[in-house]
Amino acid sequence: MRWTVRSILRRKSVECRKLCCEAMRIKADCNNVMRKSSASATGFAQKTEPDAAPAKRARYIIGSMNKRPIRTKAPYRVDIITIVLVAALVLFGLVSLLNVLSDPFDGTETTFAAFWDRLNFQFFSRQVANILISLAALIPLAIFDYDKYKPFTKVAYIVCIVLLALLVIAGENTRGALGWYNLGTRAFQPSEITKVVLIVVLSKAASDIYDRRGPISKLSDFLRLFVYFFIPFLLVILQNDFGTAMVMLIIFGGILFCVRIRWRYVIGGLFAMGVGGIVSWMVVLTDVQKERIRVFLDPTRNLEGSGLNVLHAKQVIGSGGFWGKGYFTKGTLTQQGYVPIRHSDFIFSGIGEGLGFFGAMMLIIVFFLLLFHWLHTALTARDAFGRCLVVGCTVMLAAHIFENVAMNLGAMPVTGIPLPFISYGGSNILASFACVGIAMSVYARAAGGRQL
Repeated sequence: MRWTVRSILRRKSVECRKLCCEAMRIKADCNNVMRKSSASATGFAQKTEPDAAPAKRARYIIGSMNKRPIRTKAPYRVDIITIVLVAALVLFGLVSLLNVLSDPFDGTETTFAAFWDRLNFQFFSRQVANILISLAALIPLAIFDYDKYKPFTKVAYIVCIVLLALLVIAGENTRGALGWYNLGTRAFQPSEITKVVLIVVLSKAASDIYDRRGPISKLSDFLRLFVYFFIPFLLVILQNDFGTAMVMLIIFGGILFCVRIRWRYVIGGLFAMGVGGIVSWMVVLTDVQKERIRVFLDPTRNLEGSGLNVLHAKQVIGSGGFWGKGYFTKGTLTQQGYVPIRHSDFIFSGIGEGLGFFGAMMLIIVFFLLLFHWLHTALTARDAFGRCLVVGCTVMLAAHIFENVAMNLGAMPVTGIPLPFISYGGSNILASFACVGIAMSVYARAAGGRQL
């Protein structure tokens, strides 16, 4: 009951401020009436009636307040900071994609026609189409109140579980994982969309518990959230997509901390996962699966595969130096195909080579500004549901950024995690833009924004 009252008070903060302003105006009008009445009573030389206009206005205000409700709609708050930062990242990603996939430049491109012939627009045009499709999903998510997501959470969750399960049963192995549906010249990765759906489902369940009873302190509440998380997590593990599984685990932890879960459940969950991992290693996993995990943790065990890719990525980044070789210039290793999957997993190595340490750090700073702004949005959210949504989106993007950059530097295993807004991929762009739409919707309704 205590938390319900607090949530109601938070929602009615705008009405309270409006009411206070009206009361202050009424008080000022009454003071004016008293002053003018006093002046007319003491004026013996000229006997006149006191001015009744302020008194009439005060009575009118009081009567109108009793007859009609106070309008609380405020102008729609557009998240300019998110729009500018995301637009800059997307444009930079398109230019970087065009740079790393162009035919090698040899310095003889003295005319614009010769320069144009070197450019490869195959993946560039596809990425533009991916961005336009993702914008069609972003706009309604940003415009409508995020409370309207709730009726669709169960259906979306069930659809994602079915899509993941079908991949486990009858999926085709692509780069060691069962994560894609082949749609002709395109491919769809349901695990990327599942991460966004998982954020909404966990945020709704956790905020409902938090609004009713406060911080999560009952085992039944924790187990309910854990089941929502563990089903897609297990299906992704069965697809050998350990990178996506790690991101889901981080999302789960971020939302739990957002609703102030008790530490005993955190410690107990980590202990249970450790015991489960040991038992699975000793009893369940085959030798092939064990070797795959060893390579995941130590890429140098497979210098003919992922380990060699990491070694080449580090060499390409190191060749850029502090200022870089520049984009669309002669002698870049990335354009010569020295790094595989240069348009997706290892695109950061091409950025490091072209723009050097300085350019790579500028990119990381822009990412940091976006994540910091989203955390501030979470702090000013009107309720626990909005706060959990933005925190989930923030930790998801942060996990992607950290894993991709660390993977290119050899500090993390190769997991196939793309760089948000930069790497090529329709599913990745769609999931990232969905997070942007959710964050903008929460921002628009924070501190008295309008509800559509």
